[in-house]
Amino acid sequence: MKEKQYVSNHIVRVAVCMVLLVSGAQGQELKLSMREAVELALRQNHALKMAHFALDAERQKRSGARSAYFPKITNESNLLHVSDLERVEVPAGALGSLPAGGVVPSSNVLLPQGKETLESSGTEIEQPLTQLVKIREANKIAVADVTKSEASLQETSTDVVYRVHELYYRILTTQLLRDSAKAELLADNESLSEGGEQFKNGSLLEATLLESRANSLEAKQALLTAEMQISDSMTKLDDLLGLPLDTKLTLDPNVEIVSDEPTRDEALQTAMKDNPELKEAHSGLTRARAAHAAAKAEYIPDITAFARDSYQNGVSFVDHNFGTFGIHLSYDLFDAGKRQAQVRERKDEVFESEENVERIREEITARIAITYNRLETTRSMVDVAKEVLAARQASARLAENQFNQGTTLASQRDASRATEMKAKMALLSASLDYCLAQDELARILGDPVK
Repeated sequence: MKEKQYVSNHIVRVAVCMVLLVSGAQGQELKLSMREAVELALRQNHALKMAHFALDAERQKRSGARSAYFPKITNESNLLHVSDLERVEVPAGALGSLPAGGVVPSSNVLLPQGKETLESSGTEIEQPLTQLVKIREANKIAVADVTKSEASLQETSTDVVYRVHELYYRILTTQLLRDSAKAELLADNESLSEGGEQFKNGSLLEATLLESRANSLEAKQALLTAEMQISDSMTKLDDLLGLPLDTKLTLDPNVEIVSDEPTRDEALQTAMKDNPELKEAHSGLTRARAAHAAAKAEYIPDITAFARDSYQNGVSFVDHNFGTFGIHLSYDLFDAGKRQAQVRERKDEVFESEENVERIREEITARIAITYNRLETTRSMVDVAKEVLAARQASARLAENQFNQGTTLASQRDASRATEMKAKMALLSASLDYCLAQDELARILGDPVK
């Protein structure tokens, strides 16, 4: 099953790449199905790319935090020049006297110590000991930050898919609205033409003729509004997919809707485990607890074991090469209550994070209840819209037959067509609401994007 899914996804990716190559060769035109649009958004959306980069950055921070467990090797080298040297004075006669007479030395002698220019170099290895407590908590914080970024990436992905579905359906719906407005405009123009002849014959009142003109103008206004909405939605979808904003998209109206939702209890259990927002809250709580433990660890003295190999050339009475090793201890004896305040601050952050987790749990429960009510309502709306469309299609066929038989006017036939298109638009709009309700449930449950 997984192999089939992998092959299917691979085919979709290849198809999207081929479509992009063709669109680039032809100019700025692109045909997309719903699935291809989602695949394209997941690869090219700017917000998703930023979320991926943020996750990679947090993973690098986690690697850096782990490195603190291990010994650190450093080197310190110096090249120094002193303005004067220390001198040892040897008094006259300090070394004795000569047989022939005289003393050694014959006068006071000053012996300079060392060199005016000297160099030193030391390589040291340090292993933190008591600091390992703080390092462990810092690593917990780093892991929590990675988990938070992963949840944020998942949430961003589902948001992008939700927006793709919404804009895709909105464009299709508005295109049907535009076609309906065109049909209404045609019907109103036909009615206006027919009314003009009847008005000349005296069989139609002027008020009725003016009403027909008003209807025609309203249809023109609806058509212009629909064109503007399509243009705006196309630009938004281009931006969402990471395409040039002037790309002309041709969308496939055949979108399959599958009704396959878990029960409310199953959905609640899944959401409490996989919801991205709840994962972020849990990672925030883990981070706060680790920060609280690290704050308490500030009371522990810093003890570091070290070993150093040193070289010097220019200091008197010191070997050129020598080694030192031992333990270094550092502790703040007085900090005016800074550590205590920090511990209390971190404790309050833990309480805040716990409250945030509880808040999100309650919100998830409420959102699932609202979403399932919406699913039931929109599913019923889709069923009703299908029945309405079937009735309108039958009415349109009847009007077409009557027009062909000469028993009805062209304006009535066109008006029936416009009504049929409105019914199609209503069905598509109801399907959009149902699809978005499914997407909202998927966002709550933390389901993989589709």
